[in-house]
Amino acid sequence: MFTSMPRAGLPAFAVCAVSFLVGVVAGTIVSSSFAGGDAAAEYLSGYIVSLREGTAALRFWPLFVETGWYHLLAFLLGFTVLGAALIPALAAFRGFTLAFSLATLVRVYSVSGAAAGAVLVGVSALFSVPLFFPLASDGMCASFELLRTGILRLPPSGPGVTYANFIRFIAVLFFLLLIALGERALLLSGFLDLPIFP
Repeated sequence: MFTSMPRAGLPAFAVCAVSFLVGVVAGTIVSSSFAGGDAAAEYLSGYIVSLREGTAALRFWPLFVETGWYHLLAFLLGFTVLGAALIPALAAFRGFTLAFSLATLVRVYSVSGAAAGAVLVGVSALFSVPLFFPLASDGMCASFELLRTGILRLPPSGPGVTYANFIRFIAVLFFLLLIALGERALLLSGFLDLPIFP
């Protein structure tokens, strides 16, 4: 079945998950020592005003790309030997940016920042981040196979890229499309006029 993870994918999944958690911790720590609170507050306020006035780009495709570029990059890195090192780095970067954004919003705006962060960042991340890990572990396994057979000239230890990888990628793309549509509908619904937003 295309949803089951091969046994060889479990170590890759664990490496990506640990890398993501390291990024989350680093993002939270860096945010706590980040001195640009005023700049962050000004940027967020301007962004929310532009969303309310409709001047911010609320087109579907930019939202889709913003939501899914990590996933696409993890999938594509699986076709290179560089993916063995860059996919865990990508997972760490995703964790860092997510934690840094949320922690900065909470630090600058307190309760309203937590609410704004939960809506502006957290809703799509709640659904898109779990979809990242199967693609990342598939990509790492495929990349290690390329490294093993192409560079090190060792016999294959696993299947590399399979039909199931492409099926998972297409399924993830479908769910990312739904997430981007939901995020766009939420932003266009007037939800930002609620008093929780700064």
